[in-house]
Amino acid sequence: MQRIALTTCVAALIAGAAVAADYDADGDGQVTFDEILALVPTMTEETFSTVDTDGDGMLNADELAAAQESGLIPAAG
Repeated sequence: MQRIALTTCVAALIAGAAVAADYDADGDGQVTFDEILALVPTMTEETFSTVDTDGDGMLNADELAAAQESGLIPAAG
């Protein structure tokens, strides 16, 4: 049972990193408003702030994946 949980966690981390890489133009592991705006020109600062749940001004892989799952940001690619 622990092996299944660990495998699921690792798969989720890999998927999250892949999602972020689609938007992360400079490869720093964070997605800025400008980076996401390049692929999602309809993105507003208000929506970006809503997605940025930790309020650091950048989206990490978890925030981006959650936004895509909720339909706030389309899947890249």
